[in-house]
Amino acid sequence: MRRELISGPAAEPVLLEEAKAHLRLDTDDEDAFVGALIVAARIAIESEIRQVLIAQAWRTAIPCWRAGEAIELPVQPLLSVDAVRAVARDGTASPLPAEAYAADPAEGTATLLSEMSPPPVRYEVDFTAGMGSSGLDVPQPIRLAIRMLTTHWFENRSPVVLGERPTEGPAGWRELVAPYRRVRLC
Repeated sequence: MRRELISGPAAEPVLLEEAKAHLRLDTDDEDAFVGALIVAARIAIESEIRQVLIAQAWRTAIPCWRAGEAIELPVQPLLSVDAVRAVARDGTASPLPAEAYAADPAEGTATLLSEMSPPPVRYEVDFTAGMGSSGLDVPQPIRLAIRMLTTHWFENRSPVVLGERPTEGPAGWRELVAPYRRVRLC
């Protein structure tokens, strides 16, 4: 299932000031670099746990969707389904009324409640995914892992330091995020 990011998070789970305090930085000289490291750490953790942390707007296309069928949306956790459009063969998109579909945030699914006639080529679903809209909605172990990765990358700017054994990241960050990792059984 294709997915497209419409708009990224409005904030990061860890504020610049929090990361700087963790790094014990008093100056503003490297704020842009630390900010980039926070973003990189968030993305690394989102990839690891297969969930997005802060609310983001996404779009997906569903080619064959039948009434009563629940479709798991490709980005989790689901906060809301914002719009559904039926796309005809000529490319015309028609918005469906809110009563034509239902969202189940607990399951991360959207269900089509009524079919269109003639059936469209595909449906487009706009939805919002994330644990919430601010860093306070993100569990503390994940926020700590972001600070750990940010600090590690800040202090180890080169991938290899001569005379030292290279490390992928700080010890323990994966263990902190492991309980939040989304797994598939099938």
